[in-house]
Amino acid sequence: MIRRLSNSASSFFNASNITQESLVEDVEDDILDIGNENYVEEMFGAKQLSHAMTSKSSDEEEQTPQPYTGQQHNSKKAQSDPKNQNNKKYSFWDKEFKSERIKIAMQVLENYVYLVLGFAAVLCIYTGSYYNRTSRFKNLKMAIMIGDRNSTQLPNIVGQTIEGYFTKVPALQALGNFDIWDYDRLSNLAASHNNTLTEEVYRQIHHQKYWAAFYVYENATLNWYQALASGSKTFNPTNSLMEVVYETGRDYNAVNNYIVTIIGQILRGYYKFIPQSGLVVNMLKTLNSTQANNVINNAPQLISTIPTFSIHDLHPVPNPVFSATMQLAGVYLIVLTFFAFVFSIQIQMYIASKVKGIKYVIFRMMSNQVAYFIISLAFVVLNTAFGLPFNGTFGHAGFLVIWVFSYLLMSAIGSVIEFFVLIVFALKPPMIGFVLLFTVVLNLAPTISPIILCPKFYRYGYAMPLKNFYDLLQVAYFNAWKGHMGRNIGILFAWMVVSNAALPFVMKWLANKKAKAEEQKTNLEESQDNKNNQVTEKK
Repeated sequence: MIRRLSNSASSFFNASNITQESLVEDVEDDILDIGNENYVEEMFGAKQLSHAMTSKSSDEEEQTPQPYTGQQHNSKKAQSDPKNQNNKKYSFWDKEFKSERIKIAMQVLENYVYLVLGFAAVLCIYTGSYYNRTSRFKNLKMAIMIGDRNSTQLPNIVGQTIEGYFTKVPALQALGNFDIWDYDRLSNLAASHNNTLTEEVYRQIHHQKYWAAFYVYENATLNWYQALASGSKTFNPTNSLMEVVYETGRDYNAVNNYIVTIIGQILRGYYKFIPQSGLVVNMLKTLNSTQANNVINNAPQLISTIPTFSIHDLHPVPNPVFSATMQLAGVYLIVLTFFAFVFSIQIQMYIASKVKGIKYVIFRMMSNQVAYFIISLAFVVLNTAFGLPFNGTFGHAGFLVIWVFSYLLMSAIGSVIEFFVLIVFALKPPMIGFVLLFTVVLNLAPTISPIILCPKFYRYGYAMPLKNFYDLLQVAYFNAWKGHMGRNIGILFAWMVVSNAALPFVMKWLANKKAKAEEQKTNLEESQDNKNNQVTEKK
């Protein structure tokens, strides 16, 4: 019994050793040619794609498909190829290995050139969006809306002072493009929309006409004068005369990173300007001596506190978890789209070997859409699990709306990724990873920052899927203005339709390219065999 167990164990380990040796020989065979890229063709199913997209004989059509068993290993035994038995081993620095060393060095050098050029291009695209950004702050449109009415008896002292600050301080001109609204312009537009002055200011901000508005309230001077004249102890000039209005929900990253900072700079300059502006002195001049003494003695807070802009965020975003979603959510979806494509390659290879023509193309497209549909659902579920409310704009239907927006992004990006992967595979297979990298950077650069602060080159971002998804996400989560929703959805649909329509053509092109390469290889082998036969006959 012990002898039998010993013999069985010996047989098992001997078989294992033979298998390992065979595998090692297989690997050696694969790397004998430093320029061999057949492993990439197997990985991305070029042979199967060529089989599916080209005509097949009737005998092939009648073959019964074998059941799908997952990934197949098509290793050849080293013993079956007589060339492998004659492969001689060398030390790396042997003279006989010199030519191979040169090939390896050139291949490594070529790899580094591609890597350096690829990463340099990526970094230039992303970093270039930040280049000289402070010089473009003046492109940010901001409104100075003076609701303070001027009259013959009482001039609008507060309104004139604020207007003077934004027109007479040169340093402010580098912080924005300030549009001055007087009372007549503001009141006429408000009347046309059946709004009060304050409602019209809020409307201008919500409709994304301006990034921010510095608003002097209607009758600000009159209200302050009445408080001074009566010696009011309840009136507070600090926050009762003016406000600055903006909306974080319009562009979460842009407002938090730039608009809030610029507003802070403007207000710090205002605090230095207002004591020298003579605002308080001019207001005291509107009083008689009795009223002035009454203010100084009984209500000094009316002149000792500086009137400032109260800050009003129309659509604040208090949940800090939104930072992760609004900065990288789209990137996650793009990366997941790429991985969905990679994970489906093995199944696509099997289907391509059994199904041909338009049926295979339709299956491939439909299977991709199903994958995007499921992954986008997972994205929304995870966001909800982390406490991000989806009912801020569309109520309980917001969950479905965000799901649809996520699906549209994945569908628009997915076919584009597959399209370029097939092209890059045909031209330079090792560069396939750069398809993902360039897709992310080209979409992210004009999205994470306001395009108006980027060089003009980045205006292409208005047509990029991620930028439009980002705008849609802010509508769904923050109740931002819906005026651009039609354009955003239309652009995503356009990407989805055009890329899917172009995909069969690039698949056909790749299949034909592969078929021609196989034909050339066969002709070359036949020509070489004929030459060998002629040499043998002469001998």
